[in-house]
Amino acid sequence: MIVQLTGASTAAEGVLLGLPVGVGFVVSTQLPNYTFESRSLKIYVVNVDYPVVTFTTIGLLLTVWQ
Repeated sequence: MIVQLTGASTAAEGVLLGLPVGVGFVVSTQLPNYTFESRSLKIYVVNVDYPVVTFTTIGLLLTVWQ
């Protein structure tokens, strides 16, 4: 639905659509946990990287597939 609302139609637009969604959902939900647990920034980046890449890939696929 968000792909249609924004009018995204190319792979680059799909990446630019999926990346902020991934960062918004994943980073904002994981940051309080890592702050409370006093874990290192390296572990945080490693654990957050995979879901952000997944959301970016989903944005790319949904845009190209439509």
